[in-house]
Amino acid sequence: MRVLVCGSTGCVGRAVARALRARGHVVVDGTRSAVDGRTSLAVDFTVPVAPAVWARRLADRHIDALVNCVGILVPGRGQSFARVHTDGPAELFRGAALAGVGRIVQVSALGVGDDPVSVATPYLHSKLLADEALAALPIDGAVVRPALLYGPGSQSAALFATLASLPVVSLPGLGRQRLQPLHVFELAEAIARLVESTAPVRGVFELGGGDVLTYREMLAAYRHAMALGDPLWLPVPMPLMALGARAAEWLPQQVYCRDTVRLLDRGLLPAPNAMGTLLGRTPSRVAQGLAITAPAPRVDLRVALSPAVAWLLRLSIAFMWLYTAGISLALRDASGVMTLLARCGFDGAQGDVALLASCALNTALGLTLLLRPSAFGYALQVVAVAGYTATAAWHMPELTIDHCGPLVKNLPVLAAILVLWLGHRDAITPSATRDLDKRRRTANT
Repeated sequence: MRVLVCGSTGCVGRAVARALRARGHVVVDGTRSAVDGRTSLAVDFTVPVAPAVWARRLADRHIDALVNCVGILVPGRGQSFARVHTDGPAELFRGAALAGVGRIVQVSALGVGDDPVSVATPYLHSKLLADEALAALPIDGAVVRPALLYGPGSQSAALFATLASLPVVSLPGLGRQRLQPLHVFELAEAIARLVESTAPVRGVFELGGGDVLTYREMLAAYRHAMALGDPLWLPVPMPLMALGARAAEWLPQQVYCRDTVRLLDRGLLPAPNAMGTLLGRTPSRVAQGLAITAPAPRVDLRVALSPAVAWLLRLSIAFMWLYTAGISLALRDASGVMTLLARCGFDGAQGDVALLASCALNTALGLTLLLRPSAFGYALQVVAVAGYTATAAWHMPELTIDHCGPLVKNLPVLAAILVLWLGHRDAITPSATRDLDKRRRTANT
């Protein structure tokens, strides 16, 4: 078959084109930058094209089937949801019907529907209008609505991998949103099977992966695939997430926006999941998919330290904490610590209490770093260094311009602590991953 794949350079389109070629089909690449020819066709939905013109172009290339994988998450640069998701595809679909194309597969989005949330979400509503335009035509047309995608080329997967690799992982709300992530390779296989089907395939197919898990469990699976231990989980109220998404829409990225926050908050589960029927088998679980195609963070903060280097950093920083505590207690007057505390507002009895408290904290930080380093311990060290530095700079600003740099030297100390934190690997099997395995078993029984 000769199959036109619109958006063949995107994440889904590239996987679909590869799957079709692997199964012996001739793929005609449809992209905005394509040069019209036998194996390529310029497809730019931002420019209106009459259905009759599309019909002539498709007939000239003897197109048997068409797969539309074009989509945007954030409008901009002359691209609007109305043109890219609705009007442009509708013109192409009508042209395909005029040209006698045998089958159309429209890649839509999970969550599309007539409910108030979908209608109020421009991304979903524009997809719904294209789905309805296809359904109204006298042509064999299938609409696939995939769940959250991951795998090579997925911008959202790169974002999730980046978020998961951070030492402090923020969660929308409590991170309990239910998801059923789908590997893009399996989505491509399902689409290829729809293209090849000898039976009519009209209708809507909601597609998801092999297990149901929460957002937090998904990020834990990403961390496990990257050989990272337990992070510090930081719940973020949904209003703050929406505010951050509004600000992110001004940045040069196409993933994080208000629509994606709305989609995540409502959960993304196919009902029912048609993947098993299309593939003839159970789709892969997230852990299996990530084992095949490792997560690729957009910003890779992973650190691999040799044991010798890690011990060198830990010993030097632990010595700093223990030495500071010991010298402050042993030589409280000669060391100048009481003068420093007095300048910070801790004088007399308050100074004695502050001294004992800071020395106890420093001792605990040093011993913990030596005996049982942990993500929480590294976070506490970062807070302690930042707190000591800010307090001293506020009450003794002259220290910030001292030629010996007593406060500036805390910057490389912070950097060393962060490097150790990012390289921490003791908890390779986090509790969140155990919870994930339990939920997988429950979801698949």
